Amino acid sequence: MIEIKKMIYKCLPTGKAKQIRYKYRMFCKKFHKPLSEELFIELLTEKLRIKEGDTLFIHSSMDFLNIKFTPLQLLKILMEITGEEGTLLFPGWHFNYRAEDYLQNDDNVFDMKHSPAVLGLLPELARRMPEAHRSIHPVNSIIGIGKNATDILSGHEQSVYPCGESSPYFKMLKYNAKIAGIGVNTNFLSFVHCPENVMKDDFPMQTLTKQVFTGKVKLPSGEVINVSTLAAHRNIQKMNIPVFVRRHIPEETLAEYKIRGSEFYIADANALFTKMIALAKEKITIYGHF
Repeated sequence: MIEIKKMIYKCLPTGKAKQIRYKYRMFCKKFHKPLSEELFIELLTEKLRIKEGDTLFIHSSMDFLNIKFTPLQLLKILMEITGEEGTLLFPGWHFNYRAEDYLQNDDNVFDMKHSPAVLGLLPELARRMPEAHRSIHPVNSIIGIGKNATDILSGHEQSVYPCGESSPYFKMLKYNAKIAGIGVNTNFLSFVHCPENVMKDDFPMQTLTKQVFTGKVKLPSGEVINVSTLAAHRNIQKMNIPVFVRRHIPEETLAEYKIRGSEFYIADANALFTKMIALAKEKITIYGHF
């Protein structure tokens, strides 16, 4: 199956290949019986090992998730499992094209209170929760709910490295975070850019622009501030995270599942960070020749 996917993406335009992938996932979803709430909770707690008190970063797709209950109920299930001591984190990006192109438009303003999250319905539902927080960053904002959300999200604007030491990606390591894919595979694993940003020039290839951009952010108070940031370099379009994971990341660090036509994964953020740093020092990265 992996070889077929590689051939499709190699032989067809990216847009056409994505259409085929979408239709295939829709077929898988219709072919299988949807998961009930009871079975889904069992999957989260037994298979993905999510428990009370966890700090959990979630990538998701409701389109590809085969369930028979609402996205809002899914969010409530995650909140109930992690409990009052837990923290849920979601990608809060408000546009879905290249960050460099976004930052070059001086008219663009990220409104922390009103700009919708575009990477799935679940992050947008989380954003609308009364207790939700959002990190201050013009292109890589993160949404958080729960006990440690404010600590993890604070200070994101203090470094030009969007996924570096000041970012929620790095700060969640203090809480032994897990990363979950719900309805998605590791193509959706933004944490992989954290080791790159932390290594900076020691990383074996350029993944960020040399140019520092200024992005406008409208705070909840209404004040508009300027935030300096680097942007993703065009080189990162060459990445292949699923193949990198299957070849180089042990299952105890990141485990993948396919259940009832939907894809899932669970990762130990600290172990993944440590392993990716070690591999990068050997020039093994998600940008290898696959």
